[in-house]
Amino acid sequence: MPCYSRIAPVREACGNSEWIHFRFVCPKFLRQTFHEFASHSIGQSEWAKAYYEHLRQDEKKHHHAAVRSLAYKWIRIIFRCWKDGKPYDEQIYQNSLRRRGSLLADILGGATGFSWKPVAGFQKLSENNA
Repeated sequence: MPCYSRIAPVREACGNSEWIHFRFVCPKFLRQTFHEFASHSIGQSEWAKAYYEHLRQDEKKHHHAAVRSLAYKWIRIIFRCWKDGKPYDEQIYQNSLRRRGSLLADILGGATGFSWKPVAGFQKLSENNA
């Protein structure tokens, strides 16, 4: 799906030069749909907002590059939901991020005020200000 929608970036190289750009030849309505969906998800989803802010601040990406990267993640999530025949549940995705030890889970932990702290050799979810 990311290749069909052409949301994935293109890497070109010639000699010692290399550049990355978005695809020009594609179903533009589909690409625009995913781009707008990802853009609106920033205000509705905690992990999407944390991921977008990470790309903008830490990775120094421009707004549209960050939204395209977020759209790429959303395409993979939506495809998995479709494949499994299950509706999307944000809590399940966030738990999956934590279980896999994703850096996004660390960013998200800081963004929500909760983080994983070792207590007696175990990981325990606790509030930072408690």
